[in-house]
Amino acid sequence: MINVMIVDDHELVRTGLKRILDDVNGIVVTDEAGSGEQAIEIARMKKPDIVLMDISMPGIGGMEATRRITTSFPAIRVIALTVHDDMPFPTCLLEAGASGYLTKGSHVEEIINAINAVHHGQQYLTRDVAERVAFTSLRNRNRTPLELLSDREAEVMMMIIQGIRNKEIA
Repeated sequence: MINVMIVDDHELVRTGLKRILDDVNGIVVTDEAGSGEQAIEIARMKKPDIVLMDISMPGIGGMEATRRITTSFPAIRVIALTVHDDMPFPTCLLEAGASGYLTKGSHVEEIINAINAVHHGQQYLTRDVAERVAFTSLRNRNRTPLELLSDREAEVMMMIIQGIRNKEIA
């Protein structure tokens, strides 16, 4: 049995996913959380096998929650489930410790496949996200991290280095 926690700030999304997954043999939704903070606390107490994690939530958000969960509880696997399919989100989530990346446009079968694959120690990316990650990696292979920044990101970085406060930068 694969114990799954669903983390999304929208109750409707959590309820829909729970109802879908409740009909799948071998998968049980044991917990739900509406924020990254709640997800970390539930992960600490209940230790689910898989966490389906939204990225964009109030508070610390899904990326930081993923980082904290995967660092503190290495046996727990996180699959990002989000509306964001553009770069750099997939790469950032994978670097934060996620084992999978799905978009909310994914078919039910793909979500189930991802849960099973990640539960068995594999990584899972939707095909379009995998292609983007691969091609971005190839394009950026010989570039330094500074060269990867947009003009605005470089400008903000220079202001931070100069000691300008975030409020002034904004």
